[in-house]
Amino acid sequence: MSDKGGLILEPGKVIRPVIDHDGVKLLAERLYGISVLELIELNGYDDKNYKLIEDPNMKNPLITNHSANGYVLKIMNSIDSQNLSVVEAQNEIMNFLSTRSVSCPKPIRNVFGHLHSVESISGKQHVVRLLEYIPGELLKDVPRSEALFYQLGEFVANLDNKLQNFNHSGLVSREHIWMLSKVPDLDKFKYVIKDAEKLDLAEEVIEEFKYAVLPRLDELEKGVIHGDINEMNILVGLKPEGSKTDYRITGVIDFGDIQYSYYVFELAITMTYMMLLSGDPRTGGLVLAGYTVTRRLPDEEYRLLKTLISARLVQSLILGAYTIEQDPNNTYVTSTEKANGWELLKKIRKTKPDPDDDPTNWKAIANEFLTRS
Repeated sequence: MSDKGGLILEPGKVIRPVIDHDGVKLLAERLYGISVLELIELNGYDDKNYKLIEDPNMKNPLITNHSANGYVLKIMNSIDSQNLSVVEAQNEIMNFLSTRSVSCPKPIRNVFGHLHSVESISGKQHVVRLLEYIPGELLKDVPRSEALFYQLGEFVANLDNKLQNFNHSGLVSREHIWMLSKVPDLDKFKYVIKDAEKLDLAEEVIEEFKYAVLPRLDELEKGVIHGDINEMNILVGLKPEGSKTDYRITGVIDFGDIQYSYYVFELAITMTYMMLLSGDPRTGGLVLAGYTVTRRLPDEEYRLLKTLISARLVQSLILGAYTIEQDPNNTYVTSTEKANGWELLKKIRKTKPDPDDDPTNWKAIANEFLTRS
């Protein structure tokens, strides 16, 4: 399976960039005229990301507005690097959102006046970009509260409302193994799950997705979505008048998974990662409460949520296990497993929940929260 100019991950492919810190500094200097004073490697799944602080004594005449908080140099994996129209869409979506009061990184032009370039790194072609670094703490690093999960639902609905006015031809044909619509393709990767009980559960979810979701896709509302709202891609800050624990959502990063897809997928992905973060299926109801205050969710889409959330968990567990088999040093990819993804999946899939106390009756949990607050 391939998309225009790009490929879908196949078992056995190494796609992550291979580069050392000196190589990164040389790239920053050659492409952006930046003398790197400090370099920190950030999390990345298939890409490599580095925070750069420039040497203040070495002024770059090509960057007129110096980013006070530093920069992020992004080196994309070799598959996504083949799809330049998607790279252009990512640059455009960041500019689009930052002019619509959504705090997100902004791309910086290189010495040739371009927002990206394709570089040969260790014998493979990789797209290199520089973004302004956006300050803030990651959602995963601050105390969780019901209010914060509710706020995230509101934030994501607001994001999707704005994205209804964003279109890019590069996204229409994009296919990516992490897209929820690609869940049937997990059949090729599920061999990495060695535990029979877990494999049964995963197969059950993949089959359910095929018969419950695939035939209904035409009925769902479509548009451009972020595609990966999780606790590592959401920035938070303390409320100006608040205490030391009163956080609010301030921005969003990492547009690597943007796609033309279904809005209900965006909601399901967000709910999945927040339930993983809290370890409690009820958290999904708090996200839903915030989301539905700002965006309508039709009943037929609500009914798909349990399958979609289960499918995202299975996708994350299978692809995480697969990536670790390929790259044992990549701890970032096991976050779903570490966060008890299998346990959460079992809780969600429990056959006969108590009707008065069903932790997946997210609509009831949302209504109860809204009544209380």
